[in-house]
Order: sequence, then C-alpha cells, then structure tokens
Amino acid sequence: MNLKTHSLSFANQDLVLTNKRAIYWSAQSLLILSDLHLGKAAHFRKNGIAIPTTVNDVDLQTLEDLILRFNPQKILIVGDLIHSKSNKEVFLFKEFISKHSPVEFLLVRGNHDRVSATFLQQLGISKVVDALEIDGILFSHEPSLNPKQRVICGHIHPGIRIILPNKKSLRMPCFVVAQNQIILPAFSLFTGLDTRQSNDNVTFYAFDDNDFYVF
Repeated sequence: MNLKTHSLSFANQDLVLTNKRAIYWSAQSLLILSDLHLGKAAHFRKNGIAIPTTVNDVDLQTLEDLILRFNPQKILIVGDLIHSKSNKEVFLFKEFISKHSPVEFLLVRGNHDRVSATFLQQLGISKVVDALEIDGILFSHEPSLNPKQRVICGHIHPGIRIILPNKKSLRMPCFVVAQNQIILPAFSLFTGLDTRQSNDNVTFYAFDDNDFYVF
C-alpha cells in the first residue's frame, strides 16, 4: 500500500489524513471513514450492469491495510456502510469483522443504512447510532446546519476539479476542511465525485496514490 499522510489539527485534536480515504485519530485509537456502500456493486450486477467483482475486494483490502498500519482499537464508519443488504458482499464484511477481532466496529447511520440494528449487530457492528460525539467532535453522516458545531461527516463524496495547462481537467477525491467541519471522501472506489463544493472558507486536501495536494 502506497500510504501517504497529512497531519491536521482540528478541534484541538491531532488527526492524520490518509490518501486511502480515511482519518486516523491516535488519541482515541480510532480509524474514521465513511460511505463504504457495501453491496452496491453486487446490486448493480444483479440488475444487469457489468461491474467488476473486484471492486469490493479492493475496498476491503485497503481497509485491512489501514488496520495493519495503524492498529486501531476502533473503526468508526460515518454512514452509508450498506447500500444493499441481501448479497454476498455484505456477508463477506461479516467475515472481515470477525477476522479482525478484537477491533470494535461502530456505525453512525447514513441515509442508505436502512437495515435494522439487529441485522447490523449480527454482522459484528458493536454500536449503531444516529450521531456520536467523542471529545467535543460530533460524527454525523450529513453536514451539520450549526456552524459552531465541530463535525466530521460524509455523505457528499467530495471531489475537486483541477484545470490543467492543456485546458483539460482532472478530478480528485478530497477531504473538505473548514474551521468546524471535515467532510470525508467516500471510502469506496465505486462512487462518484461531487465537485460542486463551495470555496468559501474551506481548504481542499486532495490526494492520489502519490501525494496530497492542498488548495
């Protein structure tokens, strides 16, 4: 894994952004990610859309590499863990959680997480909540409407469009960081990028396999 990191101070806490679409919070031994969308690729294939079977494998391998690198006690998924529950990809995640015991998996529900808490607990998710506050930081799937609330969220699948000298453009995933809010990139590679982000009072931490690029 070609892991690149970028240190960030947020809400008086030291966080580590990674180019693998996750944040590590050392003081809490917590790996933070969002929008894994388990089962999405299989759901598309079931409906006749040719999506490679390796999509889910790559996402889980990336998550495993992050676990091996940071050795977190807990993994917090900030919404949209599951896109469609009744397929093989979801049950492979159950095996994944079991394999990485005693790491604790926590879920803040997203708009796609429509399955029951019982089902999620059977997968191995130890805690399922609508929002979670840790040491002054609120974790919610969607951005907060309260500008004073310190929030880490997902949902948007943020990206940035970079105009190249040849007038072509390049789109990259990014973390969108404001004074009191971080929007996480979608963890799954099988998601689009929303490049319609406001430039007002935010910093974009874009990344690829090689480095971070700050705008």
